[in-house]
Amino acid sequence: MYRRIIIMVLASVLIAIVGTGTASAQTVAVQDPVGDSGNPNDQSLGSEKEQGYFDIVRAEVSKDSGTFAMSLRLAAPVPAAPPRPKGDSGMFLWAFALDTQPGSIAGYLYPPGQKRPFEYFVLLAWDGIAFSAFVIDRTPLPSGGEAVTSYIPFSFNTARDEVQFGIDPALIGNPAAFEWLSVNVLRKSHFGAEALQVLDFAPDAGTTNWP
Repeated sequence: MYRRIIIMVLASVLIAIVGTGTASAQTVAVQDPVGDSGNPNDQSLGSEKEQGYFDIVRAEVSKDSGTFAMSLRLAAPVPAAPPRPKGDSGMFLWAFALDTQPGSIAGYLYPPGQKRPFEYFVLLAWDGIAFSAFVIDRTPLPSGGEAVTSYIPFSFNTARDEVQFGIDPALIGNPAAFEWLSVNVLRKSHFGAEALQVLDFAPDAGTTNWP
């Protein structure tokens, strides 16, 4: 009898461990066609639309052990030093936009008065000198505050065709669920100006739910 009780207890513990491991990892991924980057009718993009490292082929959002991870797989490796972006304060951006709450927010990083549903952006930026990754929190804007920028860790895989972000949930409001999209952008001027040109979306229309 004693042996049977021990076996039952061990079995219960194993089931609990397996169940916890399964529930702790929540991953949602989106596939995107190769070769669909750039607007063929937008001549101002120049050679940027032809670069595979602006072409998203897979985007993923996951949460494991309380930490968010986001990644973008690209059609070609990101150079260690891409060309300098065009324009004053120009940047190339590889980004996730997160819609975590109902309603829209006006202002930064869009021009004054323009509303968008995204409360947070997770971005990798190349300014012609160095890469940096950060989260932009727009939630203070409706109450008259300023958007908050927090730098975060990022990495490339060995082939440099995938960028990965690690995000503290507190930086994005620790949401239980949200809608998201990924996007590559050429920014030709400072944030807040009408100078953003999209190079690729994933998904190509709408947003995706997490989890």
